[in-house]
Order: sequence, then structure tokens, then C-alpha cells
Amino acid sequence: MDGMNVLSIEVGDTLAGERLDRAVSVVADVSRSIAGRMIDQRLVKVNDRVLTAKSHRLLLADQLVIDLTRVGRGPQAAIALPLLYFDEAMFVVDKPAGLIVHSTTLTDTIPTLAGAVVALDPAVALVGDEPALRPGIYQRLDKSTSGVMGVARTQIAFHALKEQVGAHLMRRRYRALVEGDLEEEEGVIDAPLGRDQRSRTRIAVIAEGRRAVTRFQVIERFGAYTYVELSLETGRTHQIRVHMSAIGHPLVGDPTYGGSSALLRERVFLHSYLLSLVHPINGRPLEVRSPLPVELIEILDGLRLSRDRSALESLPPES
Repeated sequence: MDGMNVLSIEVGDTLAGERLDRAVSVVADVSRSIAGRMIDQRLVKVNDRVLTAKSHRLLLADQLVIDLTRVGRGPQAAIALPLLYFDEAMFVVDKPAGLIVHSTTLTDTIPTLAGAVVALDPAVALVGDEPALRPGIYQRLDKSTSGVMGVARTQIAFHALKEQVGAHLMRRRYRALVEGDLEEEEGVIDAPLGRDQRSRTRIAVIAEGRRAVTRFQVIERFGAYTYVELSLETGRTHQIRVHMSAIGHPLVGDPTYGGSSALLRERVFLHSYLLSLVHPINGRPLEVRSPLPVELIEILDGLRLSRDRSALESLPPES
């Protein structure tokens, strides 16, 4: 076992007499159900012996060892995560589209950003609310979205950063290409979001949903498409995708919410290019940017070329 990814304690008065799954839940800081699955996957030892009985009662001075090296991380060798910022308290990576942030179960088969950040920095393996699944991760990005993702390296930094997220003090800005020609140069979408009752994997604008606010500003127009910058006052699941679809301008490459895949098939045209926060230790403002991925730049260049060619063709012939 990799020592950086192993929890090892001697059972004291607090845990003596507790069930094994309860003790694992407390020590690894995971839910009871996740602790049970860790035991099922033979990741827990007591006195150098693998135990699979969740109801086993621990004794005073037992040695409890929990292996976190294979928990919810997936195969990570082929995942390259460019570092945008790194210091003793936190770092920021450039997440590629197509990579999920973390698994929802203790699986060993799905590549995740969570596993990749542990491979990059083993120190984060024990950081966070549920480090077995979300080591050091205090924010979210959809699988199909690329861009800046922050990771805490210490528990103190994690709680400070999570507080900023909860208080809406952390600023995130996005670039997206949407279908159609937006009428306004800028605007605000204030519409509550919740699970779509017709499809539980989708989010929808519903009256009883949680408040969600998205701001947008036009960067460039291409007739049938509009390139926009977006910022969030709230951070709901699929917020930008659902809000833009709700006003009749779904994101390019997002068939889930009405967008076309004609220009982009492998991902949604949505990129988180800016993360602005207060450093969790020194209190100074920190701003980290991610460049637009090549595949998105190529789409914009193609649209500019078509627009300029059409403009030239519409000019009257010289006499």
C-alpha cells in the first residue's frame, strides 16, 4: 500500500465496541454506505487481517487500516492534467472535457479527475468532506465542460475554499457558443432549477426548484450562432446549459438540452476560463485562467472565416 493513501489508527475508547462499517465511516470521513462498500472491496484490515463482516465489533487497541489507493479513483495513468497554479495550500488544474470529476460509487474502472489529482499530488488523498470520492475537491464541472478546477491540499484550505463557494464569493466565468442570434448584448436569467420530472437525469426550470441566476454578455456574433461570456451567481447542476436552452439558445454540442451536434460532436461548447478567489491561507486575491481548447478555437475560426466570406460576397461588384 502507498503510505500516503492509507489510514492507519489504533482503536481508542471512542471507537472500541463500534461496528466496523461505522468506524470506517468515521475514520475515512465517508458515508456509512460507502464505508460498507469499502469493506466489501477488501480495503479494510483489522490487526493485519482483511475483514468483510460489516458488523464486526472493534476492540480497544485493535489496529485499523483503510486502503484508499483504489477508492473511487479509476485508472489514471493516461490522464494528463495541466497545472495552472500550485502552492502549499491548493492547486488549480485544467480539466479536459469528457472526464468526470468523481465517481458516485466505489468503482475501480472509470477514470476520474479525483483519481488524477491524487496521482498528481498524493497529499490530497485525505483532504475534504468525503476524501474517498472527492479528495480535495470543493467545486464541480460537468463531464462535458472543460477548464479551471481548484483542489485543496490541506483540510484548512478545503474548508476556507468551500466557505467561499457557499457564500458566493468565488467567481467563475465561462465561454460558450450558443445557437441563434441573441437579441440582447447582455442579460440576466433568474429561473429556479430542479430535476425534470419526465427524465430524472435532466435538469429543468421548475417553479418549486432552487433559485438559479446566470449572467451573459455577447462577445461575438456569427448570425446563426453567438459567442458569449457567462457568470454564475449560483452553482446549480447544468445551470448554464439549462438556462440558455430555456431562453431559446441552447449550447452547441448539447443535444441533451436541445443543442445541435452539427459543429461539435464529442463535447459541449462550454469552457470555464476564469477562477477568481481569495487565497485560503494568505488572504490575497488569486485569479487563474485557462486558455480555450484547440477544438473550440478551430470552430470559432471556421465561423469567422464563413462570416467574412459572406460579407465579401455581399459587397456590390466594382464598376
